[in-house]
Formats: sequence, structure tokens, C-alpha cells
Amino acid sequence: MLTRLHSAVDNLLSRSAGEGDRVLSPLPGLIVSTTTRARMPSHALYRPALGVVVQGAKQVLAGRRILDYRAGQGLVTGLAMPASGRVLTASRARPFMGVSIELDTSLLQQVLAGLDPAPSPLVAAAGLSVHTLPPPLLDCVARIVEAAQIDATGGVLVPTLLRELGYWLLTGPTGPDVAAMARPEGTLQRIADAVVHLRRHFRQPLQVDALAAASHMSVSLFYRRFRAATGMSPLQFQKQLRLLEARRLLETRSVNVTAAALAVGYESLSQFSREYQRSFGHSARHSLQGSASAPD
Repeated sequence: MLTRLHSAVDNLLSRSAGEGDRVLSPLPGLIVSTTTRARMPSHALYRPALGVVVQGAKQVLAGRRILDYRAGQGLVTGLAMPASGRVLTASRARPFMGVSIELDTSLLQQVLAGLDPAPSPLVAAAGLSVHTLPPPLLDCVARIVEAAQIDATGGVLVPTLLRELGYWLLTGPTGPDVAAMARPEGTLQRIADAVVHLRRHFRQPLQVDALAAASHMSVSLFYRRFRAATGMSPLQFQKQLRLLEARRLLETRSVNVTAAALAVGYESLSQFSREYQRSFGHSARHSLQGSASAPD
């Protein structure tokens, strides 16, 4: 079924203007991308989604976790989290091609409620996981890409296909990980709630005790579950959120370096500069001065 998905993506790309590197979003929540070259790591806030490699190979880094996946495999992102991704394998003869589909937790909950028996969620599920995808799931992804070319609004075909996608995700090898993100009372969802709080209040001093209490866990258990889900500690997670927001401010030239550091919660400019350089591989001043040509 990868052949059908390859054809669907290739057809969509061939109908778009331009050549070489492209990122298309024919419908909200659906992204199709291609590149002819390996890429440097690109830092971003990943959202709940299924990312499928159609041709080539990718790598994602979250904290100390490194996940590689290639054609026919998919990355399931169970909660919003900072991570960096890069294309490992691509060439002009065989460009990288990938598809990303956002996952609606409420829709997954509806599908899960109708399954008997339902898959057992992983107790300490990771927020990122790689799986070899079965033919029915790949076929469903192909039909979503095809439908995006037929039904321009996505209002007729795509909602039904997304529900079917949820079924294949919950009943296949991805089931335990996807069930963990779909259960509102589950551990991963409680970590997801803590992440929402961190994203809203990342400029403020970190209060792990309050996060643990709100998640109905002891501090030690919260640390373990948070690291299992995100690959990093709550403090490292907060730091990445701050740095991503600082980069956004600098690249849009909204503020200077000092103002960016203060705006995201840093009290020490030297600490901010060190951590920015370590995270992105170049200085904060480089982001401010060379955003148009900075490496992606």
C-alpha cells in the first residue's frame, strides 16, 4: 500500500507550482513535504500528529531520545512538545517525501469508546514513538491525500477518513500509544495537561510541586512520567519553550537580543546566550541579523 501513498503524494506535488523543496498544506491539519537534500536539525513545537515517511528517512530528537524512521514507518506524537527533526536521506533522484496528519484527541476518544475490546494504553507511554505502519493504515493515509485533491474544502470525504484513520491507529501496532493519548484519565493525558500549563506560563519560575499535585502524582512519580513522555525534565522542557519563543521574536525582528531574553523569562543574558547557542547551533544575534538566510 506504500505504492498507492507514494503515487498520491507524487501527484499532489506534481500539481503544485515550483520544484525542489516544498511544504504543502492542501487542507488544515494535513502537510505534505518534499526535499532533495539532507537537512540540518530544525527545532519546533511538535503537536499531536501522525508523521509518515513515504520516501527517504527522518530523525527526531527530543531531549536525549533519538528516533529514526524511514519509508513505511510513522512517528506518533502524543502531546505538544519541543523537538528537532531532520531529513536523513534525500537526493534529486529520490527526494524525501512525507505526510503529516494532525490527530484530534476528542475524535480518538470517540473511536476508542466504540471498540470492544479496546487496546490497553501504555502506563508510561512516550510522547513520541515510531512504528512500522500496516497496509490498511497506509492505504487510509493515501486516500486522505487523494481526497485533499478531490474535495478542496475537506468537508465531505476527509472527516470520515480521519475517523477511519483513528480506527486503524487504535487497532494496529500503534494502538497502545494512541490509546494512552486518547484516555482522558490516563497518565499521558495528565502529562499533556501539565504541558498545557507549562506552555501558558513558561516565562514564570517553574513550580514542579504544583504541577505534580495538579497531575495527582507525587513529585518523584511526576518527574519519571514526564521524562518518559517527553524525553526531558520539566525544567529542560520549559527551557526549550523559552528558547523557541525567543527565536520567534528574534526572527520576526520584534525585539533585540536582550529584550528577547527578558521577554521569555531569563534574568541572565549570558546564560540565555549560552543556552541559545547550544540549542540552535548559532548565536541569538545571528538569528536577529540573518533570519532570512539562517540555516533551517
